[in-house]
Amino acid sequence: MLRSPVIIALDWDAFYCSVEEHFNPELRKIAFAVKQKGIICTCNYVARALGVKKLQLLVDALKQFPDLAIVNGEDLSRYRDASKELWYFARDMVWGGKVERLGFDELFLDVTDMIDFNIALLDNLHVPGASSHPVSSFFFRMSKEDPSVGFSCPVLTVAGNLATGSLPGDFRGDNLRLVLGSHLCHYIRSQILDIKGYTSSGGVSINKTLAKMAGASHKPNQQTVLFPEFAQDFLDTYDIGRIPWIGHKSKSIILDAIYKGTDSVNHTMEGARDGTVFNVRHLANKQLFINSLGQSAGDKLWDLLHGVDQTGVQPTPDMPTQISIEDTFKSLTSLIEVHNVLRRLSYSLLDRMYIDLMDSDGGWLGHPQTARLSTRPRSTGYYGSRISRSDSLPSIVFSNSHSRDYIVDYLVDRCWMPLFSKLIGDAKIFDIVLLNVAVINIEKAPAKSSDITSFLGKKKHTDNNQLDGVHREELPVTKRAKVVGEYADSKGPRFNFLGDDEDVIFEEDNYGESCVVCGQRMMSFALEAHMRFHELGD
Repeated sequence: MLRSPVIIALDWDAFYCSVEEHFNPELRKIAFAVKQKGIICTCNYVARALGVKKLQLLVDALKQFPDLAIVNGEDLSRYRDASKELWYFARDMVWGGKVERLGFDELFLDVTDMIDFNIALLDNLHVPGASSHPVSSFFFRMSKEDPSVGFSCPVLTVAGNLATGSLPGDFRGDNLRLVLGSHLCHYIRSQILDIKGYTSSGGVSINKTLAKMAGASHKPNQQTVLFPEFAQDFLDTYDIGRIPWIGHKSKSIILDAIYKGTDSVNHTMEGARDGTVFNVRHLANKQLFINSLGQSAGDKLWDLLHGVDQTGVQPTPDMPTQISIEDTFKSLTSLIEVHNVLRRLSYSLLDRMYIDLMDSDGGWLGHPQTARLSTRPRSTGYYGSRISRSDSLPSIVFSNSHSRDYIVDYLVDRCWMPLFSKLIGDAKIFDIVLLNVAVINIEKAPAKSSDITSFLGKKKHTDNNQLDGVHREELPVTKRAKVVGEYADSKGPRFNFLGDDEDVIFEEDNYGESCVVCGQRMMSFALEAHMRFHELGD
């Protein structure tokens, strides 16, 4: 009999804030927010209790809450390193390392093999799993080889919340598997909290989408189980924009297709159109989705509305498939500005390569084959597509005989600027709002090569050069002092109440585009997230 997978979704609670609190426990006592550019990207739960909202404009939040403390979150190094550490820790508890990392703060765990093994142990105990055969306690084994490694749990009691508040009619088959999955989820979350000090919200179900949505229904520091027989009732209450993988643009296309022919006011104001999963399922059909979104996207999104998600957990490899660094702007219109930005981004890109692609002995784990430059013209708006050009990555980036400054200058003058010329073509006037530099097509290195000491020993530029403890401790002792000398523990003040950071207060004309709902102006990169803020409300 084919049985469904058991998937656990983990989401670190207010992750950026949790990382800041980890390094500065005093922050736990006050209301604070993490800002990027002019947007509050997240805030801690003390601030949320006061009414501070994610994705607000910073100036608006400070007008409402003048005592709100602000942490500068534009340097992502600390968050990236904490995310990697938690991913490694969780992966070590899952057989076969079947853990997929989504962004910095989410993981999907495929624990099917672990559940199957422990279900077999239950069968050997002659416990069929029916409610008429309760077991007061069962020892869930975390190791096939060592029977003493694991934890005790009640078999017929769900750990955590129920997505719909209802229990299934019996605890056989997939239902029993999800019950065991709930106890495994609780154990993993407890280990992460006890050992690493981070709280998380968890969801348990039969696929990634249902597990993710279940986990989001009860937060923070809680977990939720969604049984298959209640999945559709659970989904039907949500707006389709809340379904993972359905973005603002896809939602608009779908609702436009459903409400085609209605009056112009209803056609343009999404608030006047019922976009719940229930309503969309009954007014549309799969063919409408395919006609509107294309065969592949239409099939997938229609299935998601019915709780069907065929995408399995794809274990994230140790070595990234690409490394990219980007920044967004109100406007870049001169080659000198572009050159200066590319130089700054190249330093950060090299830093990430040294950290992510070198082992503790200074050997290269992987060799990127391709350099890619991407940009977004202002004329395309905040939903505009990026345009990219690529070329072979100069081998000088792997050199241990040139200074870091020399390598950056070489990259900018002989790689990035020629690619930028190809991007703009013959145009003498350009206006862009984004630049992204990336190394892609990373191949596993056949053997260790180069020595990190030559890179780290020659670096003079220190902006964005934060190397956190998890990486410092992995370096050989003989090199660690030199690395610490080059990488400051902090780039500068991360934390202020008001006035210490030039970016805290923005003049209105510094923002590039207007929100169609509230009229606020902001940089293009932030507008889609800000629109999401209006959709989600509280």
